[in-house]
Amino acid sequence: MSDPSDRLINLFGALALGVADRVRWAALGGVALGGETTAALVVIGHAPDLSIDQLRRVLRLSHPGTVRLLNRLTSAGLAVRSVASHDRRVVVIKLTETGHMRRSALLERRRTALEAVLQEISPQDRSVLERFIEAMLRSLPSDATSALTVCRFCNDRQCPNCPMNAFGAIR
Repeated sequence: MSDPSDRLINLFGALALGVADRVRWAALGGVALGGETTAALVVIGHAPDLSIDQLRRVLRLSHPGTVRLLNRLTSAGLAVRSVASHDRRVVVIKLTETGHMRRSALLERRRTALEAVLQEISPQDRSVLERFIEAMLRSLPSDATSALTVCRFCNDRQCPNCPMNAFGAIR
């Protein structure tokens, strides 16, 4: 006999995967550079002046993979490298104006894709769902890096009192 919560667990897993797929497809719609490029655009815009190592950890890439990703971003005119003001040995990354515009368009496509998933939820149920989601989100990260990893496709401007702030997510 199965546990009554098995169906909920199964449904939740399917929902999580389906939503992740929609976000991924929406994000990839405007950036043809592949890989974690779209997540990098969001993260760099969310936390400017990240070092290559910080970005590598958030995106869960190797150092060489992150350098190749940054080469693609800089070649496309979406980001620039500069030297950190606190340590001249550290290279930090910033979005260009074009990078910020791409990021905004990507986040709008993400919002549209997610709104389509939520359209069947009533306004009253949405407030309850928001509280449940915040509680579940708090269970995902263990530190600032993993909190930013969870939010690597989030629109930070739309989330005052972000549940990831409790982990000291890079802001």
